Amino acid sequence: MKVPGRARFPGRPARPPAAVFMVTALALAMPALAIGAASAAPAAPAAPAAPAAAPYSCAPNGPAGSQMIYGTFGDASVIGWAGNSQGTVACLGGSFFVDTSPANAGPGSASTAAVTGTTYGYGVYDDTATTWKNADGYLPALITAFHRGGARISITNFGDKVTIGGHAFVVIYSRVQVANPTGSTVRINPEPSAGLVPLNSAPDAVPAHSTVSHDYAVAANRFGGSYAWPPASALAAAGGFGQHFTHMKAYWDSRLASIAQIVRLPDQSLADAYRTGFIYTQIIRSGDELKTGANGYDKEFSHDVIGILANLFTQGYTTDAHGLLDRARYVIGTQTQYDDGVWTYPWIWAIYLLKTGDLSFVKANFATEGPTGKSEPSIEDTAHLIAADRTGPGGIMEKTNDIDANGYWTIDNYEALTGLATYEWLAQKVGNTAQAKWAAAQYASLLKATSKTLDATISASHLHYLPCSMTEPNTDNRCANAEDANWAAPFLFGRWAWDGYLFGAPRSGPGISLIDATYHYGFARLAGKLPPDTFGGYPTQYYSTAYNAGYGEWGLASADHRDQGILSYEFMIANGQNGPYSWWESQQFPNPGSPWTGTHPENGNGSSPHAWGMANANMVLLDSLAAQRADGSLIVGRGVPNAWVRTGKVISLANFPTVDGRHAGLTIRTSGSTVTLTLTGQRPFGPVLFQLPAFVGNIAHASAGVINETTGTVTLAPTVRTVAVQLKRPESAS
Repeated sequence: MKVPGRARFPGRPARPPAAVFMVTALALAMPALAIGAASAAPAAPAAPAAPAAAPYSCAPNGPAGSQMIYGTFGDASVIGWAGNSQGTVACLGGSFFVDTSPANAGPGSASTAAVTGTTYGYGVYDDTATTWKNADGYLPALITAFHRGGARISITNFGDKVTIGGHAFVVIYSRVQVANPTGSTVRINPEPSAGLVPLNSAPDAVPAHSTVSHDYAVAANRFGGSYAWPPASALAAAGGFGQHFTHMKAYWDSRLASIAQIVRLPDQSLADAYRTGFIYTQIIRSGDELKTGANGYDKEFSHDVIGILANLFTQGYTTDAHGLLDRARYVIGTQTQYDDGVWTYPWIWAIYLLKTGDLSFVKANFATEGPTGKSEPSIEDTAHLIAADRTGPGGIMEKTNDIDANGYWTIDNYEALTGLATYEWLAQKVGNTAQAKWAAAQYASLLKATSKTLDATISASHLHYLPCSMTEPNTDNRCANAEDANWAAPFLFGRWAWDGYLFGAPRSGPGISLIDATYHYGFARLAGKLPPDTFGGYPTQYYSTAYNAGYGEWGLASADHRDQGILSYEFMIANGQNGPYSWWESQQFPNPGSPWTGTHPENGNGSSPHAWGMANANMVLLDSLAAQRADGSLIVGRGVPNAWVRTGKVISLANFPTVDGRHAGLTIRTSGSTVTLTLTGQRPFGPVLFQLPAFVGNIAHASAGVINETTGTVTLAPTVRTVAVQLKRPESAS
């Protein structure tokens, strides 16, 4: 959530010289290319002549201590490699910023020192109509394309891990490609920044109907090392653009193959955003540190870390899981800005155990603290802290700053309930019946206090919605502003209505009964102010947020808004990108003067890309398609929009993690009034609940299973591999 005082755009900056991009990364599973000999030179010297024009701006802005890196039109994305100590920020005009700040002093680190580094790019870019996208739709190779002098020009930038002289570097590879579709020769000089090392010799003159490529490289990161930078000769000898692009693509494709794969959707941009989000997260993280951004929020925040890790485990990513969980324990124990990260700590352990079956590691950490003691709490410690923190009126949770303002917030109580419910489940799994009994009693007590307090607030103020405060109507706090997205905070950060359900939590009270009414209330207040399917933003950018899709999570537990997560994710892609599949935490209204084709916010707050925002979006997307319950049942299609249930529409998943290391695939295909589900891979552990929203009151027949028309569910035995569901009214799914 938005924290007042974090860096934000004051407006579009002037266009200063050159820009640089940065990337944070994680450990490599594929060996890097090992080339050349060691170098003692300080840095690659400038090979080409100084450009005649400065490249597109991509540089630090704002006061020291709260600087962000972005382009002229508020644009920012990231490139780099897994495991690097700092990601490289990339901007719209083919520019990028290589950060040379000392450790823990980069953009958004909260250091009082100014960010240092160099902007690299090409003076040939001229702010004309531009497309900016990921290579192949999802790779961290960003392609800027525009026209100039009759030529089609594209600038592609990406990072690769290269070993030179026994030392690992992230090298940014860059290609300026000039295509001449005309009948006569055109002359285009890329005008590269000083310091970009040429990898080939290409002429500026491009014959008719021909294409010329100018390739460059520059070292950007040393994975936290202090060894010398490679000289230009070593970079030039380390291989060409094509070689490194092939290596980069193979690496990321191998990492994507390890998680749940969204193979096909009616809106394929969502599948690309899902893949890109995973890659960006790996670039942003530094070792086991799950930072929120490589730019703006270049640090860990407790509830951010919990949310990012929950999504990774839900996707089936368990590489380095022990180290990531150990690091999360340290973060929630030492970072005091937010309380809710501690309260939801049992939740990530529950997801991990459900997906992997790694009971021994859970047992080892259930009641045992880390090496530093209480500052690295056990799972049991965090659950008991929930009970100790119930100091609010009537036994609700204490006053916090968890939505970046002080209050008795509704999200805190539902997050605490999620923590207690998942702690009870863990206690049962490790065989600690006393703790399971304690957790169940605490859960029942807190749920009763939460519902009683909310009922009193709702009754006293004559409300028809779930307030963001336990003790006040929305008119009495920051949620009075209809465009402040915190009116929907319980629907994402509260977790309980959907994520608690997945772990068998008993649910009752206004947190369940008022979900649809609250969505209706919030969107009605925004009508005429904002487009449909955005929840608003945060001060002072109220257009949308990186959490926009995530606010649809509780819709999965509702009757009328089950597809809200997907609809709001589609809004983000169509209207909110500040870089290719990159979003600032909070976003300003679109800038019609931007050269980037499409609709894009003028500026924003926080970081772009924003790892926690992407985690929430991709988690609600995956849960909308398939979700695993702790009782073994597999839910299929609960958040699928009716518009996707039409002839020719296909939804396909592969390698979806179910329980205990099992994986399954599924395909949903519609033809006329028939919707067919086919399951592949390992059999589910429990029954399959096939429950598209289009099924509610609309099932004529099913070739297998038990039909419940009221809930729109066809329940299948685990042995069933396919079912054809006949709809009564196929037009009702349109």
